Amino acid sequence: MNINNILWQNILDLKNKSATENCLGWAFNGTSFSELLNETEINDNYIALLLKSSKLTKINTKLSTHEQKSIPFDGLDFFTNSKISNDILNILQNYWPLSVLPHLNTEIPHVFIHSAISLDGYLATSSGHSHWIGNDENLMHAHRLRALSDAVLVGSKTVLNDKPSLNVRLTEGHNPKRLILSNKCEDLSSLKKIENCKTYLLRDSDYKYDDCTNHFDKIIAFSGASKKEKMLNLLHKCKQDNITSILVEGGGKTLSSFIETKLANTIQFHMSPMLFGSGIKAVTLPKANLIDETLKLKDMQVTPIGNSFMVTAGLL
Repeated sequence: MNINNILWQNILDLKNKSATENCLGWAFNGTSFSELLNETEINDNYIALLLKSSKLTKINTKLSTHEQKSIPFDGLDFFTNSKISNDILNILQNYWPLSVLPHLNTEIPHVFIHSAISLDGYLATSSGHSHWIGNDENLMHAHRLRALSDAVLVGSKTVLNDKPSLNVRLTEGHNPKRLILSNKCEDLSSLKKIENCKTYLLRDSDYKYDDCTNHFDKIIAFSGASKKEKMLNLLHKCKQDNITSILVEGGGKTLSSFIETKLANTIQFHMSPMLFGSGIKAVTLPKANLIDETLKLKDMQVTPIGNSFMVTAGLL
């Protein structure tokens, strides 16, 4: 997805700029965003991007000439006119929702999963090799997602195997906080310290850990009687630290935990034109005997990206 510097800066500004109290959303005129304060400001030239509210009844009437697009982000509405190009539509659908998540004021952070996987559902070979499943366009996209997120989260195996930096390098934007989920006393010093980039260790309170290397800026201990209770407690503590959105990049066990507990709000997979046949699955869930027992997705959108495509959806 090619995006010019002016539009990208507009998207970053939406994340960093607080909406006014009576803001209904934003309108996009093809080059920039403007805040919508009432329905009379909407016309056929606008693409309307709205925060869901009790005032939408009147707005829906005003937007009768627009087409409502399904996007996998609860709390947001997206209306477009026939003048929009597919390129701009893909940019807005993939980046605008993430830029305004801080304005939704939810109890826990929005959890956005993004991962590059093979067409048969693997994120690494049997040996753990995964560089590079995604193409260059997806690598740029991943850095944009980081720039729009308050935090990026991975499991300890991803740190040990991939040694990721987890910062923003290929685009303009601030580094997210780096969250490492680990319940083992493994040496995670391969995650290099980066200036202006805080690193947190997320650990089950049942496990003791002393950061004798001072590698982590903060340790968040979470608790609960079940996996879902523990992860909910973790997300509440993240929100207390002013984290409103978390980008989950891996690995398979970490992705699966958020999906199985239905705490992942949005799932996005970059589908690479590869077949592994075996390896490390991106998602592993409890066995389902009947179709009705499987997890269902909603509001699916497909975005071309280089020689591949991305599938984005919410969980029912």
